[in-house]
Amino acid sequence: MRHLFIVDPLAGLNVEQDTTIAFMREAARRDQEVFACGVGELGVGPGAAPMVSRVELRVREEADWYEAGPPRSEVLGSFDVVWMRKDPPYDVDYFFVTHLLSLVPPPTLVVNDPVGLREVSEKLFILRYPDLSPESLVSRSIDELEAFREKLGGEMIVKPLDGCGGEGVFHLTPGDRNVRTILEVGTRHGTAYQIAQRYIPEIREGDKRVILVEGEPVGGVLRVPRSEESRANFHVGGTAQKTQITARDREISERIGAELRRLGIVFAGIDIIGEWLTEVNVTSPTGIREINALDDVVLEAKVMDAVERRWRARSR
Repeated sequence: MRHLFIVDPLAGLNVEQDTTIAFMREAARRDQEVFACGVGELGVGPGAAPMVSRVELRVREEADWYEAGPPRSEVLGSFDVVWMRKDPPYDVDYFFVTHLLSLVPPPTLVVNDPVGLREVSEKLFILRYPDLSPESLVSRSIDELEAFREKLGGEMIVKPLDGCGGEGVFHLTPGDRNVRTILEVGTRHGTAYQIAQRYIPEIREGDKRVILVEGEPVGGVLRVPRSEESRANFHVGGTAQKTQITARDREISERIGAELRRLGIVFAGIDIIGEWLTEVNVTSPTGIREINALDDVVLEAKVMDAVERRWRARSR
């Protein structure tokens, strides 16, 4: 099989933590071909054929993990699998790339499906399941957001719809004199949407990332925030701790899993705090490297098995 990974610059990937590297290494272990490009190397040629200037990679298990060949142009339809692994934010350029990827003809498989990438907004998808998610408000009105905070007793979480990695997330507390300033900055003075959510105290125990493959939970890791932080994301200092998939985690996964499968989301990372679903990450989910280390598993093999099954089904 031939795999093309659409990624951020290879030299900037974290060899110890990056999930995309795990997928590339798994493909190489299966003696499959690995190629890479950035979003800037994509285009559409004559006859609406999606094109790419890609490099072939020789992928290794060592810290010096790859060797890249010279760039060459090719149609995207010549690959068996195209992996959209560009990190968020989901901006206009990302949106346009999903439309380009929708032009890729079968049997080439795009993971995750571009329709699913457009449909499953990582912050908003949870609103389809109000009984699974914390009480929320989406607004760009500062007055509405302040009123919602008062309704919740003066405490809430607020974050931008297009944020990632904890960027722009604020924990607003009772008596905080900076609340209106934070909301002015977050909404860009009433011109940008924010999502506000009821604060979940269990965040102090950790934010659980559960990995879903074809809508089924296959592993999880607890991201525990530093004592002075409200955010548990790894790159802002959260620590990885071993955890278990609970009955509530399975209930949430079962409820949303069928819809994710229908939308072509092969690989997702959902975030659960306490009993509540807070995000559904589909653009470039992470977490499997930490789960592998804690649980002595190889989750990338499960993902690759699912991808190969989907590709074979499309190739019949």
